[in-house]
Amino acid sequence: MERKKLNLILWPIALLFLNSLWFGISDNAAPHEINDFDHAIEDRTITLAGVFGQDKPMPSVFEVEFRSLTLEDGKVGWKIFDEQDVLVAEWSGDLNDQNAGWVGELAPGTYLFQTTVDQGIISEQTLFIQPFASYGVEGHIILSVLLITVAFGETFARKKGSEYMAKKNTVTAQSPDKAPFSRVKSGMPEDDLVHRDDDPWRTPKGLQ
Repeated sequence: MERKKLNLILWPIALLFLNSLWFGISDNAAPHEINDFDHAIEDRTITLAGVFGQDKPMPSVFEVEFRSLTLEDGKVGWKIFDEQDVLVAEWSGDLNDQNAGWVGELAPGTYLFQTTVDQGIISEQTLFIQPFASYGVEGHIILSVLLITVAFGETFARKKGSEYMAKKNTVTAQSPDKAPFSRVKSGMPEDDLVHRDDDPWRTPKGLQ
């Protein structure tokens, strides 16, 4: 299979894989236990940290279950206050009521969970936070742009590398082969001739 056709198949698969991975990460929820059945009900303070220092509200689910040890019925309820003592959410009802929890959004900060129940009633309360869900769309866009940038960058670098190697091979092929040895001429040709006075077999001057 040609490399170009292979890339056309692999890059979309990589794009789908990265976005699926990000979807799984952003869909995960971090649990914060308020209290359970083995501990007495009391007011609890929880601090929620933002993602990368941002203060964007995060999807939140507050799951609550009440259980009676002695009574068949009773009054139950809970309230959530932010750090400015502003009421964020509340619920009150009877022990046998269904859906005593809450679904909404909480911004990073400190929250007070206040629970009220009749004597002999215990509770299990857990707050689930999805910190990355607030940036689900942004994450998909950033990952897609990065992958596309890498894909084009890899194609551009490979193309330029091929052009450079082809040009280099062409220049090498056009260069003439030099002889391993060549005669070097220096000076003037007439100076290379032996002058009469320099003849080693000339007649001595005394006999001329």
